[in-house]
Amino acid sequence: MKRKILMVAFLAMVIGLAACGKQDTSSKTKIEVFSSKSENQLIFQDLVKEFEAENPDIDVVFTSPADAGTVLRTRLVKDDIPNVIAYGGDMTYTELANVGMLKDFSQEKIVSDLSPAYVQMTKDLQNDQEKLYGIPYATNASGVIYNVDLFEKYHLEIPKTWQEFIALCEFFKKEGITPIEGTFKDAWTLQSVFNPLAGILSPEGFMRERRDGNQLFQDEWQPVFEKLATIMTYTQKDAMGTSYADGVQALAKGEAAMLINGTWAIPEVMKANEAANVKIFALPASDVAEDNFATSGVDVMLMIGKETPNQAASLRFITFLTEKNQAQRYSEDQFAFSAVEGVTQEDASLADLSPLIESGKVNDFVDHLLPNGYDLGALLSEFAMNQTSKPQNLETNIKQILIKMDEAYDASYVE
Repeated sequence: MKRKILMVAFLAMVIGLAACGKQDTSSKTKIEVFSSKSENQLIFQDLVKEFEAENPDIDVVFTSPADAGTVLRTRLVKDDIPNVIAYGGDMTYTELANVGMLKDFSQEKIVSDLSPAYVQMTKDLQNDQEKLYGIPYATNASGVIYNVDLFEKYHLEIPKTWQEFIALCEFFKKEGITPIEGTFKDAWTLQSVFNPLAGILSPEGFMRERRDGNQLFQDEWQPVFEKLATIMTYTQKDAMGTSYADGVQALAKGEAAMLINGTWAIPEVMKANEAANVKIFALPASDVAEDNFATSGVDVMLMIGKETPNQAASLRFITFLTEKNQAQRYSEDQFAFSAVEGVTQEDASLADLSPLIESGKVNDFVDHLLPNGYDLGALLSEFAMNQTSKPQNLETNIKQILIKMDEAYDASYVE
């Protein structure tokens, strides 16, 4: 009998020790963090682990599914909203904000740590200008990626105006060097050219006026397409047949002086040629230097589902991400700029853009303000093909594409 009692006591002790060895998650507050970017999974997972270590009462479930946009929309239809959503600052954010699905951050302390320019950019995506439904976190930019060695060889300076940029193109053309590598086989790369042109040349608030039906693209975008057509004259002959991947290779090999694309293309150039010496500057669309901005948008917007449980825990996680140390690490890991004030991007290849972005002299990507389903790339490609085949018909080509752009917008936009 005594032996049985001892055996029972021993088993109870073993079970108790085993239970102590397991982390008890039943009493923890659980939140889901849903991310749309596959590229940032590793850094996000590291940050989640660090947050959980500092906040042992919170269990974070990180999800980043393939085709995240479709998955998120499907879940929203089923009223299955993630606690925290990390998504781009585009029309998807606009839709979520305008239908009342997101928490308002406007009175939260963390807003004071953000760049006012990116806070305003976020508000510009919403109908309600008094609220703030997303925390702009990481940002990127488009511009002109250039061969530094060629610029130094010919003692060339970074252009500050449109005329200076065209003079630069003329110089390379006379030297027998392709001024701009066109990669228009991939229609989306035309958007990298169009965004800064349209963003800088459009009147302030134009996209909101277009949304409200007070203006048309036909009213303001003829100069935009005129300058797009001018840029096309400085590309290689087969620009419409050159892919993004081939264009990156060409720039990496020194076969062209410049490539108009985004900051995300620089790592691809370096992969193609580790010895490539490239930087990026803002495309100066205006002849007035002070009117030129860096075209930059919110790449990662942090949101909290309005009706989701455990909102205090979700806010703690977002606050943790926006602390300077974490934001700096994310920026460096993702080759990104930050919307958190005091966080700097020190990579030498971004040195010509960083001062503009850190001072808040930025405007958003125009395509972030277009409805979901609006195929800007296809429309720009149509114009580029028409202009390539019949350059003498510039005025007609512009008129036709602007009519189509207005019709497509009206068909796509649903408030």
